[in-house]
Amino acid sequence: MKTLRKVGELLRQFTATKPEHSVTDLSRAIGNSVSGTHDLVNGLARIGMLRKVERGRYRLGPLVATLNRALEDSSALTQAARPVLAALWHDYGETLHLTLHDHGRLLVLDALEGTQPLRVSRDALGSWVALHDSPAGMLHLAQFSEAQLVEYLDRNARPGSQLAERADFAATLDAPRRDGFLAGPMGKEPDVICVSAAIRDHIARPIAVLAMSIPRSRHEVQPRAYRNIALEAARTISMRLGYDPQQR
Repeated sequence: MKTLRKVGELLRQFTATKPEHSVTDLSRAIGNSVSGTHDLVNGLARIGMLRKVERGRYRLGPLVATLNRALEDSSALTQAARPVLAALWHDYGETLHLTLHDHGRLLVLDALEGTQPLRVSRDALGSWVALHDSPAGMLHLAQFSEAQLVEYLDRNARPGSQLAERADFAATLDAPRRDGFLAGPMGKEPDVICVSAAIRDHIARPIAVLAMSIPRSRHEVQPRAYRNIALEAARTISMRLGYDPQQR
């Protein structure tokens, strides 16, 4: 079990912004010996989870892409969301993301780039955006248990950051937890408003987030309309997953 946890930690080091690592980098990141990490990397390379790109450096391997495709094609969430996202994209032409979270990191399960002349790139959201730096991520954080939130803050809080005042930050999660909705600017993109709504499963548990990324100038014209659009789309996806709004 300990080895499996190390493998999971190791694989999570490979991201869009850091797709390549040396064995030494990986051993440092997961708190493992260089020799032990070398054994893990060699084993993962043999089964196709990693591939060597040059001496001592590795990237994710072809098996990851195969598994990701299988997950996307078989996921009940993806199957429920795709027709709703397609209709939303066709009707409004805004950039859309379907997000999950994994161990405190944002995961984009599906994305559609908008068709408006002034639009937001589909790369506006991804694993490189900290959860606390986007409304979509904040909606995920709002569902964390107290222990999960403490762990996240321990890992990410820096002196002077919004996370430093822990009680104040935790209080900002009350409204999105209650409403299943949050809209606001992206951390490093103040001209982009991320309108986000929670998606629930058959037992009303929030499991994903639908996010619409909209230029601020367009959002300011009708913020209430965008709120209603996002909430209704998230509700439709939730109902396709078996959620009953009357039983909430």
